[in-house]
Amino acid sequence: MTNAHASASEPPIGNRIRHRESTFASASAALAGVAWITWAALNARTHGGLDVGAAAVGERLGRVGQLLMVGWNVLLIPGAVSLHTRLVAFAPERVRGATLCGIASLLFWSYGGATHTITPALEVSYLFLSAAWWVGIGATARHTNKWFGVLTLVLGAFSLWDAVLTAFEPVAFSLYLTAAPKLPLSILWDFALAFVLLRAPTR
Repeated sequence: MTNAHASASEPPIGNRIRHRESTFASASAALAGVAWITWAALNARTHGGLDVGAAAVGERLGRVGQLLMVGWNVLLIPGAVSLHTRLVAFAPERVRGATLCGIASLLFWSYGGATHTITPALEVSYLFLSAAWWVGIGATARHTNKWFGVLTLVLGAFSLWDAVLTAFEPVAFSLYLTAAPKLPLSILWDFALAFVLLRAPTR
């Protein structure tokens, strides 16, 4: 086979690099989902002890909870960047702004988790930023991948509602429960993102 034929049969270098980046981002998003599930299981097993911290579950388990919280945030950053690359051409200003909000929310939450200093103001901030990210991305993604776009929009709406309730705490527990779907939807979204990033982007 000649060099010309070999080069013609191989994908361009840029495509191979983008494929590797998408694969890495997909695996990272799946690991974020695993970190979420692990944290939720440990928190349920300790009757909410991870929410309290080392004082309730011990130094070692408390540190594990912190690492998991940091993990599910930091591991989503490659996915946020990959989504930006795929969607920015469809709505440049919206996708850029939403992605900046998303990365900021992930960094705020991971910082709060790492230092165990999640104040009400910090929580409201990253919830609002997450809502802006998911709503902006969902509104764009639904034109190229309807089910993923709708899922992202629904998650963004619950995140916004969670932010509003947190901002006006204390609120009735029954009212606060209306934001409860955000947690399982967040976990589902991580795995949905991992699946979407494995597919070839829509041209």
